[in-house]
Amino acid sequence: MRGSFLIIFFMWAVSSFSQDTIYQEKPFSSNILSFKNPSTSISFSGYYRFLGFVRNQQETFPNNSGKTVTISTGDAYREPMLLLKINGITKDNIAFGADLMINSLYKGTASQFSQDLTLNLGLNLTTSITTNIGNFNIKSGGVSWYRQSRLTVWGNRSFNRISIFERRPQTPLNVIPNDRYSKYYNSGLVDQGIRYGSRAFQGIFLQGKKLPFNFSLKGVIGKSTFNRSIIESSDNFTGCFNIKNTLSDSLKIAYNYLSSWADLDSLSDDNRSYVIHTFELDKKWKKIHAQMELGLGKYQDPILNLGYGEAILLSIKTAKSTKVPLNFQLYRISPQFVNVTGNFLNTSVLEVFPNIEGIGTTVRTPYQSPMVGLGYPVNNRQGGSINADIDLGKLKLNGGIGIFAEIDTSNAKLSYIHNVNSQTLSRIYVFAQNWGPYNALNSTYRGVFENVNISDTTSNGLANFKKFFNNIEFQAKYNNKIFGKNYYMFYLTRLNSCQKYLTPTPIIGKKALISQFSQEIDFSLEINKKTSLILSYGIEKILGNSSTDIGDNLEATSTNSFFEKLGLKNLYRYTYARNQKNTLLGLGFDYKIAQNAMVFFRLNKYQYIDPNFIENHLKGWESILELKINF
Repeated sequence: MRGSFLIIFFMWAVSSFSQDTIYQEKPFSSNILSFKNPSTSISFSGYYRFLGFVRNQQETFPNNSGKTVTISTGDAYREPMLLLKINGITKDNIAFGADLMINSLYKGTASQFSQDLTLNLGLNLTTSITTNIGNFNIKSGGVSWYRQSRLTVWGNRSFNRISIFERRPQTPLNVIPNDRYSKYYNSGLVDQGIRYGSRAFQGIFLQGKKLPFNFSLKGVIGKSTFNRSIIESSDNFTGCFNIKNTLSDSLKIAYNYLSSWADLDSLSDDNRSYVIHTFELDKKWKKIHAQMELGLGKYQDPILNLGYGEAILLSIKTAKSTKVPLNFQLYRISPQFVNVTGNFLNTSVLEVFPNIEGIGTTVRTPYQSPMVGLGYPVNNRQGGSINADIDLGKLKLNGGIGIFAEIDTSNAKLSYIHNVNSQTLSRIYVFAQNWGPYNALNSTYRGVFENVNISDTTSNGLANFKKFFNNIEFQAKYNNKIFGKNYYMFYLTRLNSCQKYLTPTPIIGKKALISQFSQEIDFSLEINKKTSLILSYGIEKILGNSSTDIGDNLEATSTNSFFEKLGLKNLYRYTYARNQKNTLLGLGFDYKIAQNAMVFFRLNKYQYIDPNFIENHLKGWESILELKINF
């Protein structure tokens, strides 16, 4: 059937070409020239990507089936090995496009090891209509990436303080390998593909521009990959729109609406739904830029009816031309404000994330009071942060500090996202929940977070206190030349803590429920215009106190063996709780083969240990080879 479809498709494409072909005599020649009518065009683009992967583990988790060596090809996150993009436009100004993909595991011709040519994101049709009241674009068909506002539809984005040793396969190719590191040094931005900062939707998209009185609008009616029905055959729906008015070059206002529901049974009698209204204000002065979004949301399901809850996001930035650019961020998101497509984590209603086979934690991410970095809002939480940038010649410094607190008491659990080895651990068990020897690890899209139980609880299982969170982040970037070649150094340190009381800064010690400290150093050297060498080192320390999980080691261990040997008793303590240490040592290179072809190689040695949780002992190395060719 698929083969017949492809034959018909290409016959149609050929016939389309022939129908739009006219013949003209070439001057002073008896030959004729065939060319396409410019009113119709079809273009092809895409890429081929080979991804080879080898993992060798010297020490494994006991429930890892004893598998120490893994050799595989392909990507586990639906990143195609071959992607062919077809785009065209008819004489009636109707654009169409389709993404054809194919994956191969290079394990032979057996059907279980190979995949037929299939649609990646579906077939999309787009048309533009010009009227006296404005220009309208209508799009329908397959999956498209959409962004509206941070409280309604917005991908998870924060400050771009990351280690750039890892490379997402969907990241576009640079002109030369060194461009990736120079752009991160100059602007702090890394292009991570179209997915980053947006949400996937399938349905009907509408966009209107140049409307009367400087209005514009956009919206979508259809389905999202989030808020899915528990039963795959049941229905679900998400619709949203944005109306914006540009009052002046310095003042914009907007209204956003979102409604989502999903059936919870086969009879469609019970459903889960939430509705959100927000108002946005964007105001610029000469040296200050303020952005604010106010929201009101309501959530209900057959068990819970949370009623209405409020949300506010406020950002005030000073101009980059100021001596020390500042960014103030304040937010308050009530526990009743629930939305799985916004730019914040939901913690109050975990059932919003159904565990659908084949999807798993891509939509069900049960964060419980998560410790997050700066720029990641969380519902049932309020607080603020301040970030600053300063340039000292070739040395660029940036950092921030934040203080946050729960609005209501929550479950007697904590979550923290690993900063070091997060992507490495996620590749061991893709999209899995409650895995590892103590069922505490949870894999998300190229990341891992860990759950922590709290013993200080009420009779109904909630924490016997409100949790307070603190963050400090600091990054240094430096560029210079050695032997006439550019090199870049990136240093990033992060300190997070959660405790039972308010404190101005993060704390490390027995009073902190969980404290997390990490350091990452990346080094890039331009060998030549075609080659860049990359080195990386990361270390992460997580400590818990007596109110959190107690390990199975009968003897307490030192939180810092180095200080213990030196006899500096004030700088370490003995504990039975979490005493984790993660390390990563990485080597890699980026090499440009041709104008549209590059090779990326990464080799890293990793270790994940905790002497108090005896079975939490993981050690090994992995290598990744990626060949990407654009056409």
